Amino acid sequence: MKTDIYDSDPFTGRKGKLLVSIDTDYRFEKNDEFVIESGGSRIPMRVTFVQVRIRDGELLRDVVALRI
Repeated sequence: MKTDIYDSDPFTGRKGKLLVSIDTDYRFEKNDEFVIESGGSRIPMRVTFVQVRIRDGELLRDVVALRI
């Protein structure tokens, strides 16, 4: 499933900047922790909410995560 991972605004919890888009069957759940590694940097994240959308018959998922 196409999954977009967004940075969470630390004060409002709203969806912020898109960090990465991946295609995965992993089931993200609230409070899951993961690390995004890119260009020699590591960003530890914790999932705050997951939203699933259907667009033109395609299943899409938005994961909003807070930097920890």
